[in-house]
Amino acid sequence: MSDTTETTIESRNPLVRYFSEFGVLKECGVNFWLTNFIQFFDGLAYFTIIIVFALFLKDYCGFRDADAPYWVGMYTLFLSLFVFAVGTICDIIGLKRTYLVGFSMLIFGRLVLGLGSDFGMRVLDLSQDNSRYIVIAGIAIMSFGSAFMSPCISTSIRRFTTLRARPTGFNFYYLFMNIGALLAGVAIVDPIRRWLPGPEGLQMVVNFGTCCEIVAFTFTRFINENFYAVPEEKITTSKASSRRPLQLIGEVIRERPFQKLLIFLVLTLGVRLVFTLQFMIMPQYYTRTIGDDFQLGFMNSLNPFIIITGLIVIIPVLKYFSTVKLMIWGMSISALSLILMAIPPECYFIFPGIDTVSQAYFVAIFLQIVIFAFGELLFSPRFTEYVARVAPKDKVASYMSLAGLPMFIAKPVNGVVGGLLVSYMCYDGIAAKIDTGHVSFWCSPEFMWTIYLIMAVISPLAIILTKGMFVSDHPEEDAPTEETDNSEPLPQEA
Repeated sequence: MSDTTETTIESRNPLVRYFSEFGVLKECGVNFWLTNFIQFFDGLAYFTIIIVFALFLKDYCGFRDADAPYWVGMYTLFLSLFVFAVGTICDIIGLKRTYLVGFSMLIFGRLVLGLGSDFGMRVLDLSQDNSRYIVIAGIAIMSFGSAFMSPCISTSIRRFTTLRARPTGFNFYYLFMNIGALLAGVAIVDPIRRWLPGPEGLQMVVNFGTCCEIVAFTFTRFINENFYAVPEEKITTSKASSRRPLQLIGEVIRERPFQKLLIFLVLTLGVRLVFTLQFMIMPQYYTRTIGDDFQLGFMNSLNPFIIITGLIVIIPVLKYFSTVKLMIWGMSISALSLILMAIPPECYFIFPGIDTVSQAYFVAIFLQIVIFAFGELLFSPRFTEYVARVAPKDKVASYMSLAGLPMFIAKPVNGVVGGLLVSYMCYDGIAAKIDTGHVSFWCSPEFMWTIYLIMAVISPLAIILTKGMFVSDHPEEDAPTEETDNSEPLPQEA
């Protein structure tokens, strides 16, 4: 069969044409796939521990009821805080050495976390209360090591993808992360806990994650950090290593593209609150409106399943749309998904088969997760790609780490706001009052979601109104270049 005939068949067959779009990733080479394997195993380790973290601290390490969730929150806060510092380190010392430092601390911290309680009591003869300080030290070390992963992996994705393949490359990066999130619950945590019930099963989950980190670290040793899919983006090692971290941070802050990016990041804060709701507020809302038998595991797996399926289906289509427009659409959809939970449950009685308040809440929760996940799969990969495109070629990791600012702010803000709203509008025992009609809208969970809806919708509206000032469809055109850099201008994406 001639090449012309094959081309004709491909152009006429929609299915062949669809899958041929993925062929662009062949341009990226082995380093791109190594990076995705690193992301997959690191993500698998993260999601397995985050599911059982509070239970592990309480049941295995002896933390009190109030202390266990507190230290889980501190872990996520430390992680966001440390990310700001490590991005510049990656830009200065290079990818492989940054991976080495990050994974060394991450694996050591996880070992201290998983074995610290036993070591303190059995070897050092400490009480369980005192051995908790060893566990807390492990949490701090683990969070510092984990902070290296996001900016370093994002930098790797940009470095190892061509301009044509970069949007698809960041989609695959997010796809692999969500595959890890899906498998963590249904294929790792639940089977281990069924096989080994009790605190020992929780420790096994933590130790399994440590093994995953070791596998991920092994993949980093095969990466060629001197390879650039776009040769024009390569910088000399001497120029990068001549900077000190504080000097590099100062340079980044003074750059106009970063200042515009920072304003853009602040504008996304409202919708970022919705993202933090998934693990800070939603579990209490689920169990207090429907009951303790609510299927938390199923709902936790639904979001990554939709994102994985959605990305596989629409990845070849996304490249035809503007990155900024996709971000705005994604934010808008995720924000507006809260309407489904702001509607009084009685409104769902018009649908066949919905006869009780609990059934109405379940349908609202299910639909909200589905719609939110669709918005997330449009927004999150594009957001990561956008930040990577804004960044100058020698400061990608610095920009990626500072891009974590919205989530760093959203977590403590939502911790305070969410705690107050839950205590007044979604307190324990409210389900019985709702069933008897003794709760007004202004004191109900629906009003709580109305407040969140208003805060979330502000983000896409603000970005739409200021789009020409702070965001650009071709941000790489505005990225500053070093005065001593005499390389050719970068080719622009179509």
